[in-house]
Amino acid sequence: MAEALVQDLIEEERGRRQARRLAVRAFRPPRAFAGFAAALLATAVGGTAAIELLAAALGSAVHPVPGVAALLDVLRRYAWRDPNSLVVMGAVAVLGVAFLAAALPGRLRGVPLGGADPRQAGVIGRAALRRMIAAAALEVPGIERVRVRGLGVFRRGLVVRAGTYYRNPSNLAELVRASVDARLDRIEPMHRPPVDVRLGWRKD
Repeated sequence: MAEALVQDLIEEERGRRQARRLAVRAFRPPRAFAGFAAALLATAVGGTAAIELLAAALGSAVHPVPGVAALLDVLRRYAWRDPNSLVVMGAVAVLGVAFLAAALPGRLRGVPLGGADPRQAGVIGRAALRRMIAAAALEVPGIERVRVRGLGVFRRGLVVRAGTYYRNPSNLAELVRASVDARLDRIEPMHRPPVDVRLGWRKD
């Protein structure tokens, strides 16, 4: 009985990992054009360098790739420590890094939903998730306004700023957190974001 339960838990966790990978593949923009351009540029530069190195190793005085001889003549006019050379090399390095970064897969279009079935993948928009969290906080008696921030590029958690007309909020912040947690349990995001509840109340 215990072995069967452990096996079921292992299979469920394996299914969740497969569903997570499927969601990432399905809802992340591939940026195929930028990736193809970066791969083409890297292949061209690498192929040119390989041909030139092979010709030099064979003792050939002729550059087999057109345009390389003129480029080398220009480069020989400048020393490595020349300020202009350093500026050009830095600009080329920054441009190359930016070009390769643009070819990486984009950010997920929303928050993936959890699930044990690897054949299914779901996602909810970040703005929609924030609205649902705000609606859950507004269901708490005494809460009159809610603003939810987070789930951005640099913020992985949710900040729930709630306001009440009560002068003595007591455990109202805990009730807001419980309502938000219950709503997250129903939504079942794949990566549950941490929630920070900040409550404001009347002090006059």
